[in-house]
Amino acid sequence: MTTRWIDRLYSQALGESGLRPTNYAFLSRLAADGPLMVSQLADRLAMDRTTCTRELQPLVRSGLLTVETGEDRRRRVVRLTPEGEAKLAEARPHWEVVQERVAAAFGSGSTDDLLGMLRGLLVEAKQLAAQ
Repeated sequence: MTTRWIDRLYSQALGESGLRPTNYAFLSRLAADGPLMVSQLADRLAMDRTTCTRELQPLVRSGLLTVETGEDRRRRVVRLTPEGEAKLAEARPHWEVVQERVAAAFGSGSTDDLLGMLRGLLVEAKQLAAQ
C-alpha cells in the first residue's frame, strides 16, 4: 500500500512535465550512466528485459530516447536525446519536491536508513533469483 501511495505522489508531481515515474527513471538512469544496452538498463532498473523494451517505446516515439544497433547487431543501445535531457531537466524539480516532502514527513535520517535497507533487500532478492 505504501509503494502505491508513494508512486501516486510521484505520478502527480511528474505528470506536470508529462512523465510517469517509470519514464523519469529511464531518463535519469541514462543521464547518469550514459548509453546502455537494453539488458543493462533493465538490470539497473531491476526490471525484466521484455518489460523494459515495452516501456522504452513511448519514450522513443516522443523523441526522448533513441534505440540503436550496437556492435553486435543483436544488441540494442539506448541513448538519451537532447530532447530527453531537456524533459529530464523540466521534470527534476517536480521529483525533488516529492523527495523533500517524503524526507520531511518521515525524517531524513529514517529515509536514508530505509533506502539503504531497500538497496540491501534488492541485492538479496537478485541473488535469490539467480539461484
